[in-house]
Formats: sequence, structure tokens, C-alpha cells
Amino acid sequence: MKETALILYNRLSEKPTEDELDVLEQVEIVKTALEELNFTVLTDQVDLNLQKTLDTIRKIKPCFIFNLVETILNRGEFVYFPAAVYNYLEIPFTGSPLVPLFFAANKLRAKIEMKRLGIPTPPWMDLNEPGKFDSEKKYILKPIWEEGSLGLDEENVFSGNDKKFIKSLSQKNADYYFIEEFIEGREFNISIIGGKKGPEVLPFAEMNFLNFPEGKPKIMGYTAKWKEDSFEYLNTQRTFEVENLNKSLQLKMKQICKKTWNKLGLKGYVRLDFRIDHNSNPYVIDINANPCLSGSGGFMAASQMAGMDQTEVIRRIVENALGHPLTDRMK
Repeated sequence: MKETALILYNRLSEKPTEDELDVLEQVEIVKTALEELNFTVLTDQVDLNLQKTLDTIRKIKPCFIFNLVETILNRGEFVYFPAAVYNYLEIPFTGSPLVPLFFAANKLRAKIEMKRLGIPTPPWMDLNEPGKFDSEKKYILKPIWEEGSLGLDEENVFSGNDKKFIKSLSQKNADYYFIEEFIEGREFNISIIGGKKGPEVLPFAEMNFLNFPEGKPKIMGYTAKWKEDSFEYLNTQRTFEVENLNKSLQLKMKQICKKTWNKLGLKGYVRLDFRIDHNSNPYVIDINANPCLSGSGGFMAASQMAGMDQTEVIRRIVENALGHPLTDRMK
């Protein structure tokens, strides 16, 4: 008799945006892979009615949950709620555990924890106690909770001598935003997947910003990720042909990836976003626990470069959740 796997994902809003709709493709990819691995697969949506989710899990009694909940009500601050339910029911689930998931979701807490652990991340300041701005530097106003670059675009980048923008910061909610020093330089997305011997760092992906006019901030904001007819989307390209990145810097970035995974207790699959300044100093600008698994997303692209197809990726994520290999499950 086949074991049952349950895919849980976030209920979409009445008028979902492109970043919300993306989860539907992920559900289909995971469902197809799990069926190829000889599981019976059921799916259900999650919202703030967590009692319903709890009852559903108890009724189905799956052997594990594939957790694809990215937001609830399209808000990132609820992303770890379902993991608390899974913990309560003591059922295995894919991706990062409850506490690491919280730290990865709360960008400000993540930076505080990275600094404590000695993981390089750009300097920042809390909106409650803004520091003195350096007129020679640039800064970026970042949402604390949101994923998929929601609320993040080039207008968030400002100069330390922009008095008008700095004054406007007093109107922002300090519970939802913080300020980070903007690192001018190259941007890399580095994916990590759990393995038998610990975390495996996948091939580096660099984000190239093509034809950007002088002065235009080079960032992977919401427009560059989701608005397909925009200049930013059309002129931002991922490449695995990493050039002029010396071996010692590559090794350092791999070590940072593994340290972040191990020290924060991350699991399953993760993507770290890096900026490298003009002095070749790498900085982690974002920790993405349970990153997007769509076919066009960075994690699947890196996995493919490492020689894994989608079913193999899902297999490894499930094995990392269960703590043992799935043997002889293919039809």
C-alpha cells in the first residue's frame, strides 16, 4: 500500500498577483515528482484557520508534509505558523524547521543573528534609532517580513545625503522596515540542498544587470522578478558562467553558506543572496529558507546545473525531512 504525502500551500487571495500564483506551478512540480517516487499525493490550502489545517492533517495521517506555504493572506509574517502546527502534531515536514524559518522570514532578526554568528552581512540600522548617514554611501529601505521582493524596488535605494528621503523615513512603521547599507557590486544567488554528508552548495548563479543606465540601482527588486514587460525584468539575467571570481573567494562563499546552514539550523533547501563589494568582500543580503521550486526559479536552475532533475531534487528534500533515504520507490 502506498504511503500518503500531503502538500500544503498558501490559499491565494481573490485577485492573486504573479508572485502568489507562482506557488501553483510549484505544487504541480512537487506532486508530479512525489507520484514518480510512488507516493499517493494529496494537496490542501492553508490560511489563518489553522484548526482546519490541524484537522485535515489528523484525518489524512500523511507520512510527511511537503510545506509550500510561502505566505498567509499574502503576508510574510505568518509564514512560520503552519510549521508550528506540524511541530505540534510531531509530523515530519520539508524545508527548514520552525525556529530557523522564523529567523529567515524576519529579515531584521536574521541580520542580528548573522552578526552574532560572525556571518558577514551589510551594516544596518533600526528605524526606531536611525544612525548617522554617510553622505558618501547609499542605503536601501527593506521590508522586514516580505518574500519575493514584495515592497522592494529601486525607489527604496537612496543616498546618505538625500535629506528629503531621510526625513520621509519618520513616516514608516519601524515594525515593518529597516535600513541597510547598499552594497554596490556583483550579486550572486547560491543554492544549498541537504545531502547525506550535510549541506551541498550548488553552482553559483550571478545576476547580471544589462544596459542599466548610470545611476540606476542594480537590484533584484519586485519589478525585475515579476513584471515581465518591464525594463528591469528584460535586462536582468541569471548566468552560471561565473567570471573573474577567484578560487579563494568562491571557497569563502561556500564556507559562509555551510556555516549559515549549520549555525542557523537550516534544512532541506535554501538560497543565500550575496553582494560582493569592490574590495571582494562578500556579504549575505538575504536568507531564503524554502525558496521557490518553480521551473524558472533560481533553485531549480542551480540544481539542474548540478545534474539533478526535478524528481531528484524533491527526493533529496524529502529524504532530508525524513532523515533516511527513499529506496526503490520509483515505479
